[in-house]
Parts: sequence; structure tokens; C-alpha cells
Amino acid sequence: MTSTALRTVRPARPSWMLLAAAETRLILRNRTILLSATLVPLVFGLAIIQFDLQAVAGVPGAMAAMQLMSLQAFGIYMTATMALAARRQQLFLKRLRTSPARTASIVSGLSVPLVALVMVQTALVFAATGAATDTAPAQPALLAVGFLLSSVMMVGFAFLTAAFTSSPEAAQFTTLPGFMAFVAGTMWALTTPPAELGIAHMIVPGGAPTALTRAAWDGPSDWTTEIGLTLIAGAIVTTAVCMLAARLFRWQPRG
Repeated sequence: MTSTALRTVRPARPSWMLLAAAETRLILRNRTILLSATLVPLVFGLAIIQFDLQAVAGVPGAMAAMQLMSLQAFGIYMTATMALAARRQQLFLKRLRTSPARTASIVSGLSVPLVALVMVQTALVFAATGAATDTAPAQPALLAVGFLLSSVMMVGFAFLTAAFTSSPEAAQFTTLPGFMAFVAGTMWALTTPPAELGIAHMIVPGGAPTALTRAAWDGPSDWTTEIGLTLIAGAIVTTAVCMLAARLFRWQPRG
């Protein structure tokens, strides 16, 4: 038997992993996108530790929720919108769309690098928050669910916003309404005591992940309403955003 016959054949990696590796290299080559994905979210996340949050309900949990939404808004929403506009302008998305890769694999490959980066940043920032407040998440598993929910929501909003973004430079303007909506939704949820949160707080952008993160850190007072309602409302909003993004997103430049 020849050495060729004995050679181990490595299984082919999934297409989304190959795309994720390619997207990571592209992000590292673009200084603007790299800065938007790394330094800016981390600085904002750590700066929140210095904020006076006595006006909001549940200070440690509120701080963690604000940090998560800041990291997600800068690191995923704004950066992904900018990256998608750049890839479309370079006709990279057009080539991907005409390749054998499935749409789900393409979306995953384009999104996973930023989500993974924000996950690392979130772990670092939360560790700093725990040390500064001498607290720890009451429900770590619920905190992970909140991260997953907000990540999918931000990716959906990024694809939706990218549908109206003609270039990477235009992303700083097209993402502004969405960013302000996330800020408003986050602050509205945080300035409302957990027992008074309603469906209206959950359906605004960022409301459900904010409430979920605060409850995960401080400990939920009522699993049925505070957690159950939040998860259902957050899942509905995220699904609606993703479906709308799938309908409106353009894979190649107009004209």
C-alpha cells in the first residue's frame, strides 16, 4: 500500500467557517472597520463603570446592560453595517451570492467574526464590572441567552440598515437613527423598575436584551413575567427584523 493511500484525508470545513476566516482577514486589513470593532466598543464599555447610575433601577445589572448594548451597538451593529457596505461595493457579496454557499452560511460567515470579538470584549468588560462593584451575575446562563439574543438582533438590524447604505462612509449617517433607537430603548428599560416593565418596553430596539441582562445580573424577581415575557417579545422583534432584512437587503450595488 502506497503512502498516498495511507494519507489521511481531512474533512472539508463548513463554508461558513471559510467565509468567517476570509472576513476576519478583510477586517484586519481595514483600519477604520478594525478600529470600530475593537477600540471604540471597549473604551465605551469600560467608561460606563465610571458613570453615576443611581438614577436607574438595579445599579450593577443596569451597568452590565448598558455595557452589553454599547458593545453590541458599536462592535456589531455599526461595524457590520460598514463592513457589509464595503463588501457590496467591492462586489464581494455578489460573488458570494452566486457561489454554491447557502444564504445562511454566508450570513453566518460574515457575522461570526464580529460576534466572537464582541463576546471576548464582553467577558473582559463584565469581569471589570464585577471587580468594581464586587458583584457577579446571579444567572450566568441567562446572561449568555441575553448576549445571543442581542447579537442576532444587532446582526439583523445591520443587514437591514446596510440595505439603505450605499458606501462605508455613508454608514456613519445611516446607522445614527438605529443607534439612537437602541440608546432610547436601553435607557427606557433601565429607568423602569423590573416589576413595571411591560410589552412596550420589550418591543423597542434594545429593550428586551437590556431587561434580560439586568435580570441575569441582579437576579429576576419574577421568572414568568420578567423573563418569559422578555424572551418572547425579544424573539418576536428579532425574527421580524431578520425577515425584513432578508427581504430588503441588496447583494450588489444598484445600477
